[in-house]
Formats: sequence, structure tokens, C-alpha cells
Amino acid sequence: MADNPVLDDPKYFYLVKKQPLFYWIWKTFFYYYCKFVFLWYTPVTVRGREKLPDSSAVFCSNHNSHMDVALLSTAAGKSFNHFGMLAAKDYWFDNALKRISVNFIMNLIPIARRSAKNNDDFPFENTIALCKAFMKLDNRNLVMFPEGSRGEPNVIRTFRKGAARFSTELDVPIVPVFIDGAARCWPKGQIFMKPTKINIDILDPLYPSQFEQESDPVSALTKKLESRIRNAGINANG
Repeated sequence: MADNPVLDDPKYFYLVKKQPLFYWIWKTFFYYYCKFVFLWYTPVTVRGREKLPDSSAVFCSNHNSHMDVALLSTAAGKSFNHFGMLAAKDYWFDNALKRISVNFIMNLIPIARRSAKNNDDFPFENTIALCKAFMKLDNRNLVMFPEGSRGEPNVIRTFRKGAARFSTELDVPIVPVFIDGAARCWPKGQIFMKPTKINIDILDPLYPSQFEQESDPVSALTKKLESRIRNAGINANG
């Protein structure tokens, strides 16, 4: 039935079909809980929402806090049902309990890590096929952090090429976002959030077609993405 057999694998049904009702209710509840927190406890101001594309997109931001995914969801005005994240197949999908429990919050899409044993068992084409099916349903989106893991406050590290590669392979725009204040609110190593104002700037989308004439389109898109978010950070910090 499917072009790629992975789309028929029951382990990934939540990515290619409508969300089960229980998942949908829980993710919607968590979204509105976050909105409440971002309204009363850590006031969030969003600028540039009019720049959001009508199509699916890859949302990319600086990454300094546990709360960044929730902030991106709130900034876009869409619940967690509408966002997916890439996750290491050898860790998050190695047993059913872990896979099911984490999907109460976020739609995880498996990807093989280069360092993992037997990473050839899940080729990159499988991940792309799942992303396409996921995004086709209700114009859902991906969240990716080009820096990789969380960094230090007010420090933006060199961007990796993954987000640009997925944007190019999927032929969807990247929505650059700069988040200011999350690192002060919930930094690395802190258990609880503290009340802090947070500002989110949604920047002009970047389309893969803008870089087709470059000798290395993925590198050019990555460079432009990094530059755009860095400049937003410079402007925010005056």
C-alpha cells in the first residue's frame, strides 16, 4: 500500500494517521497548560506571527532551555499535536513503554544515529518518508535545534546542517525563531522555573528554492539560518 514499507509499520501509526483520542486530549491539555504558564508565570511576548507560512515548516531556534519546544508551539499558536521532533531510534524506540510514554507529550520521529550500532537497519529514507507522511496530515511541522543540544545563556553555537538538509529533502521552508529569556527562566541544571519575561521573535521564512543556485545549497541555507538568528539575538540584546 505504501511507497515505503516503514509507513505500514504499526510502531509509527501515530505519525502517519490521526492521533489516537487519548494522545490528542493529553497533548491539547498540555498545550493549554503551557499557555497558562506563559501568560501568568513567565509572560511571553510573540512578535512576527504574521510571517508564519501557511504550509508545513521546520521550526528552528536557539536552544538554551527545556521549555523551548513549548515556547515554539505557543508562538505558532498550535498544539503539540502539530509538531514532531527527531529522536534517536536506538534510544527512544528500543522498547514499547518508552516509545508510548514519551508520545503523550511529543510526536517523535525515529532517526538512526551515526554512532549507533546497526544504524543501517533504519536508513535515512525511512525518516524522510515518516516526516513527509507526518507533515502531510494537517500541515504539521518539525522542530529542530541546529545547535544540537542545549547551550549556555546568551551563547549561540555553530549551526549543524541537519535542519537545512531536512528542509531541502522535504521541500518545506525553515521558520527561524529567536527566543530571549528562556535561559534565565529555566537554565541548564535548574529544577524549577522562575518568573521571567520571555520574548519570541518569529523571523522571515527561508525557502530551499532560494539556495538552489548555490554550489552547496544545504551549507548556504545553514549559513543564512545561523546569521538570521544571530542577528536577531544581537538586536534583542542591544
